[in-house]
Amino acid sequence: MKTAGFPFFKLFSKYWLGYKGKIYLNTEYKRFEYDGLDITCVRNSEGINKKLTWSECLIKALNKIDSDNILYMQEDYFLNDYVKTELLSELYDKFVKLNCDCLHLTDQSTPGPFKPTTEKMIWEVEKSAPYRISCQAAFWKKEVLLSYLRKHESAWQFEHYGTKRSRRRSDKFCVINTDLFGCGKTEIIPYVFTGIIKGKWNERVQQLFLKHGIKIDFKARGFYNNSKLTKSIFQKIRNIELSRIKQKFLSEIDMYLR
Repeated sequence: MKTAGFPFFKLFSKYWLGYKGKIYLNTEYKRFEYDGLDITCVRNSEGINKKLTWSECLIKALNKIDSDNILYMQEDYFLNDYVKTELLSELYDKFVKLNCDCLHLTDQSTPGPFKPTTEKMIWEVEKSAPYRISCQAAFWKKEVLLSYLRKHESAWQFEHYGTKRSRRRSDKFCVINTDLFGCGKTEIIPYVFTGIIKGKWNERVQQLFLKHGIKIDFKARGFYNNSKLTKSIFQKIRNIELSRIKQKFLSEIDMYLR
């Protein structure tokens, strides 16, 4: 499949100048290519007759990567300015030097608390911090990321329960110094946080796509409106799916078994 207007890669190609690395695209069945980019489609559901969970898909993708360290991004992290490639390269070197297990590259991952490291550009995330594990852009040791994934979990559950699991381990989670980098300052990888929210488009995406000639039928998904999604407690209880209760139960049990 070749689609010149595919939003993520059109913006990636424009704003990440000179990118020559390998990209693993976590697809279920489809093939995809984009001029000038080395893309390998994982196609993790090929030959499987069931719907895989978010974590199962990610596990399969990670197991096909032959690198020890990865840069993790999601397909709705639409770049909206130029990536600071020299700074990113410098941060990667420091990620390796400090022996970080994860280095968050935005100020949108965790609010801290933090503590300083020997490198001014990087802080260590305290164990008490919420979203110590986050799905925002980050450098990861591949095996460490794999060790936190549980096959039954969604992305949100991975962040929530993965953070809880991280407090019982000695892995080193770090983040860029948010006094120096982040929204309103220098963004290392500038992108929309995030393009799709609860299945709906983030309104910020519309102007970005229009600017770059990306044509999307926004009516198909509609736009995210938090006020319209507010429900009474009785509606929330009624709409809870048994599968979500089972997933939560498995994650809670996992906390005691490992």
